[in-house]
Amino acid sequence: MGKIGIIVNPAKDPGLHYLKRVIAQLESAGFSYAVSCGHYETDDAYPFCPPEECFNQADLVLTLGGDGTLLRAAAFAHQHHVPLLGVNLGHLGFLAEMEPDEIDQLPAILKGGYDYSDRMMLTVRVMRGGQCLAEATALNDAVIRSRLGKPAHIVITDGACDLLDYFCDGFIIATPTGSTAYSMSAGGPILEPRSDGIVVTPICPHTLGARSVVFGTAQKTICVRVTNAEKIRSFLECDGVDIADIAEGDLVCISRHEVPLKLVRLRNKSFYKVLNDKISRRMT
Repeated sequence: MGKIGIIVNPAKDPGLHYLKRVIAQLESAGFSYAVSCGHYETDDAYPFCPPEECFNQADLVLTLGGDGTLLRAAAFAHQHHVPLLGVNLGHLGFLAEMEPDEIDQLPAILKGGYDYSDRMMLTVRVMRGGQCLAEATALNDAVIRSRLGKPAHIVITDGACDLLDYFCDGFIIATPTGSTAYSMSAGGPILEPRSDGIVVTPICPHTLGARSVVFGTAQKTICVRVTNAEKIRSFLECDGVDIADIAEGDLVCISRHEVPLKLVRLRNKSFYKVLNDKISRRMT
């Protein structure tokens, strides 16, 4: 049997109850495994390993937590070309394919009962004076905001000319996967995961005509400039992680990464059914 990595969020699994259930299933099926709590802080005495060890030579990595747990693991999974399977221990868990009551099905699933879904990743770079100041990948989105809570003047350019401009509290550049996350909450459209597009959505725009726009990924790299960056102390986040402060004159350049992330997709679950179930859950 192969190796399975496990990333657990101890805050979502007090006492590591679900982790112990997963390990029991893996051991009974003859899988080897490595367990990490990622970058989460914990008082548990469990012998956690560094997250990189979970992905090294692993056939698949399980995440036990919410969507944030899976997002934190996505960069490692993308780097090591290892598929992810999320077990939802959070409230919404839109990215997770499994619920806690399905853990007993793990042996059958891991022995071939699943497919892969290729999910677009974004390459995000902060460019200053022609040099790359910071670089990150994102499964959900890149977000530009103010550390002072002040509105930003955002200009979108393709490098040759300015395309759009917004005056807003923040700005989201999302993948189809991320279109059901922060972008949707800010009024953006929902894209089917296999769609070929990048959604740009202003947060609380201060003009009546401001709307989300979907760019095809064949488009040249999308660049974002914050004209009042230093006044409002703007900064960039990727999948909720603080990446860099943005100064006036900087360009935040976003493009489709050439290598997608593989998420495990259980054959009996439709994206549209999950969408309906999860959104209905969010509204109750």
